[in-house]
Amino acid sequence: MKKSLPLIALILVTVACTISFPSSSNDQEIAAGVAVAFTQTALQATADTQQATATPEASPEPTATQTPPADDPKSVLGDPDWLDTLSNGKNWSLDDGPVEIGSTTFSQGNGKMTVINQSTTSGFIWWLTYLSFKDAYLEATFEVEDCSANDQYGLVVRAPDYEDGRGYYYTLTCGGQYDLRRWDKTGSNMLLNYPSSNAINSGSNQTNTLGIWVKGSVIRLYVNNQFLTEINDGSLTAEGHFGLFINSTQTPGFTIHMDEIAYWLLD
Repeated sequence: MKKSLPLIALILVTVACTISFPSSSNDQEIAAGVAVAFTQTALQATADTQQATATPEASPEPTATQTPPADDPKSVLGDPDWLDTLSNGKNWSLDDGPVEIGSTTFSQGNGKMTVINQSTTSGFIWWLTYLSFKDAYLEATFEVEDCSANDQYGLVVRAPDYEDGRGYYYTLTCGGQYDLRRWDKTGSNMLLNYPSSNAINSGSNQTNTLGIWVKGSVIRLYVNNQFLTEINDGSLTAEGHFGLFINSTQTPGFTIHMDEIAYWLLD
């Protein structure tokens, strides 16, 4: 999460907060670790902890459209507008070594970004880049080590800031389920309630490629170049940051590796 620009010094700001989501079999209280690089005009590095509890207000249910896209958006989008092979950690402020957020460690090495979550009670821990987009197709390849069915990981998009956890969370579980969660001013909203898919490589020591298409209110989810579902949800349509997250619910030391990440801007 560090922007490489000449003559501009960048500092790392780490913020931790806790957000309570409604309970379910796959979810816990969310402890969010975030990181962001500012220019030298920013405030000095700070750390802050806060508690925020919200009860979601009634809101219209998202509706699925009737025109699913092609299974592999890359086949029509061409070359990515941005690609990170993770040969270094400059886009994630990890060039200077591992960073710890509570019981979770983020590091870069051997062409991968590695996240290790030692606690099964810390909830969703996310890490965002300074980059942002509004309408784009984002894709990343993840490898998981030993895990249990309800351990979770995935992508975050349209996060308007680094502190409060707002954004869309595209989740895979080690048990072969997926979900889309929206966190906004009304609180947490689970939009899919964890359906299963045979397209997901479930279990330990597996690799999955996650793709999420966001254009206006349209959100499309993909895994391993296969279309999963499409949702229409207009709650978070502005430009925002993106990144990854982990949530170890059953396996202390749950470890994921992000091998590559790219996005294609959408007209």
